[in-house]
Amino acid sequence: MSLRVRLLIVAVLLAATYAVAAVVIVRSQQTLMIDQIDDQLSVLPPLAQPRPGPRPVDEIQNENGPDEETTYSEIYMGRVAADGTTAVLFAGSLLSGSPDIAAAVEETEGAAGITTIGSTDSRQRFRARVVPEPSGGWLVSTRSLSHVDEAIAGLRRTLIIGGVVAMAVLGLAMFWVQRLGLRPIADVTRAAEAITAGDRSLRVKVGRTGTEAAKLSESFNLMLDERDAAETRVRQFVADASHELRTPLTTIRGYLALYERGAFENDAQINDAMRRLGAESERMSALVEDLLALASLDEGRPLSIEAVEMGRLLHDAGMDAGAIQPARPITIDAPKREPVVFGDRALLAQLVGILVSNALAHTPVSAAISLSAAVKGSNAVISVADRGRGLEPEAAAKVFDRFWRAEEGRSRARTPGVGGRSGLGLAIARSIVEAHGGVITLESATGVGSVFTVTLPLGNDPALDGESSDSPVA
Repeated sequence: MSLRVRLLIVAVLLAATYAVAAVVIVRSQQTLMIDQIDDQLSVLPPLAQPRPGPRPVDEIQNENGPDEETTYSEIYMGRVAADGTTAVLFAGSLLSGSPDIAAAVEETEGAAGITTIGSTDSRQRFRARVVPEPSGGWLVSTRSLSHVDEAIAGLRRTLIIGGVVAMAVLGLAMFWVQRLGLRPIADVTRAAEAITAGDRSLRVKVGRTGTEAAKLSESFNLMLDERDAAETRVRQFVADASHELRTPLTTIRGYLALYERGAFENDAQINDAMRRLGAESERMSALVEDLLALASLDEGRPLSIEAVEMGRLLHDAGMDAGAIQPARPITIDAPKREPVVFGDRALLAQLVGILVSNALAHTPVSAAISLSAAVKGSNAVISVADRGRGLEPEAAAKVFDRFWRAEEGRSRARTPGVGGRSGLGLAIARSIVEAHGGVITLESATGVGSVFTVTLPLGNDPALDGESSDSPVA
């Protein structure tokens, strides 16, 4: 059932509820007023002698009969004889019609009771009380219902006008909801159906700002843009991965073709070809490992959480870098046992290795490298700085993109201990940092160098928190 139909049902139910409530109010009010008149008729004293018309006030005050208040009213008293003739005993001065008291006797079938009768000379209604006489005949006391009818008619008009106004307001509200709420939702639905059918460029028109429907439209369009961007990144990623794999595969196939044609004349040429094949297969293996690492991080694989001394990782990475390039000046400013971060030791070691290897691979041996770690507030801050050529702002903004290289023509040879041989190293580093709830940034300027800064939350010991040692990546 659509929301529009539900709103219509609610409107119908509200209208029906109002109508029922109005009928109940009118009937209860009418019953209350008639009951009050019946009570007044019940306390009126009966008159024994007929009176042709209204009686003087002083006469009423001196006799057992209607008082002054009754005289100036719409009360009527009469007698109906056994043969059906009627006589007036009393008539209030405010009467504008004559009640049909004979009809009252017929309505009650001659028994004592109270009923509603009409008038003999107008459309006025009366409430009549019939009292049988022992000698035969009936005494009838009546009072006009004109004020009751007028009051009820006014109440009906008020309720009708109120109902019309309420329905008008409800109709305007439904139109407003339809225009600002349901119509944009319907537009989003139609757009989703059209996009599913193949029109992937379609977007929803954003209505009046500040409404939930407008926010829905904006979010829907943003979702579509993010989807297109993600698909573009995936296609680019697949294309880049295919390109990276194509080169070593082409090399391997070329050497195999040469071998099949007998192009290698001696063992030295064969050994050189085998060395080249091994190098290319190693490149392929490294690329596949990087791809698998990224896929694992993207899927949020569980981390093996333990206390990791980041200072020790920096010292180890500095020692490894010194062994690889003994001539490079490397400084380390970090205590060996601090700062302590609770995370995956293997991944954090890989993170530090990637940053150090990146500096080794892309700066001259004469460029100094400095490693530092410190605690700032509730975070551990690790930095790897080099005094190399640095990067332009446009290039620095892309260093964490997958398969991106600042220099397309540089050597792709793998340096021992160096990650990111195919433009994936820094992408892996960012994924590792994000998996630990941290942030990695780069500050670089041409001619000055680059500084990679990693900020990781110190966190708490999972054993103290009662958590599992394996926590999924957020």
